[in-house]
Amino acid sequence: MKKVLVVEDDPMVAMINMEYISKISDLEIVGLAINKEEVFKYLKTEKVDLILMDIFLGGENGLDILKEIRGEGYLTDVIMITSANGSEDIKKALSFGCLDYLIKPFDFERFKCAVKKFYERNAIFNEKKIVQQDLDKLGSTASESTIVLPKGLNEKTLKIVIDRIDELDGKDFNIKEICELVEMSNVSTKKYLDYLEKIKYIEEKTIYGNIGRPQCIYKKIDK
Repeated sequence: MKKVLVVEDDPMVAMINMEYISKISDLEIVGLAINKEEVFKYLKTEKVDLILMDIFLGGENGLDILKEIRGEGYLTDVIMITSANGSEDIKKALSFGCLDYLIKPFDFERFKCAVKKFYERNAIFNEKKIVQQDLDKLGSTASESTIVLPKGLNEKTLKIVIDRIDELDGKDFNIKEICELVEMSNVSTKKYLDYLEKIKYIEEKTIYGNIGRPQCIYKKIDK
C-alpha cells in the first residue's frame, strides 16, 4: 500500500480528495495536514509515499512548503491540487519537483491519470539500474497520461476519426461524408467533431446557399 498525505485546509475539498483516494485500492490515507508544521510531523513520523497539496492554506503557501520539503531532502512525490492557475505558480511547482498539477475543478478520471503517473514513476525508480529507454518512457508517459477525453468519447474511435480526416489531405468535408468514412451515426460523429474543434484540430464553417438550410463544413487546421 502506498501512503498518501492530504494537505488541505478546506474540509469539503479534503473530503473529496480522500474520497478519490479511497476509490484506488493500493492507496491508503496516512493523515490530513492543514499547515507546514503538520506536514513535517507526518514526514518525520510516517512513511509518506505521496502528498496531495493545495497552494492556498490559510496564511501559508503550499509552494513554500513544497520548497522547504525539498530543502530538507525529502524526495516524496507531490501532486498539487489547487485552484491556482497562474503560470508562475505552475512553473514554481514544477521547478520544485511537483509530479503533476491538477487545477480545480477536475474529475476522477484526471485524478487517476495523476496517480497512474505516480505508479509508473515509482516502478522505474525502484530498479537498481535505469537505462535510457526507461527514462524516455517516463517522459512520454507523463505527457500522454494528462490527456483525458470527455465522457462518452473513446480513444480508439477518436483515432479513427482523426485518421479519416487526415486522409482527406486538407479538403473540406461535411458531417455526412465523415460519417460514411468512419461508419458511425451523425450524432456520434458530431461529438467527436465537436471535441476536435474544441482542441483546434479542425474548424467549422457555415456555408449559406441560395436554396435550403445553411450547411456546416469542416476543415483540418493547418499547423
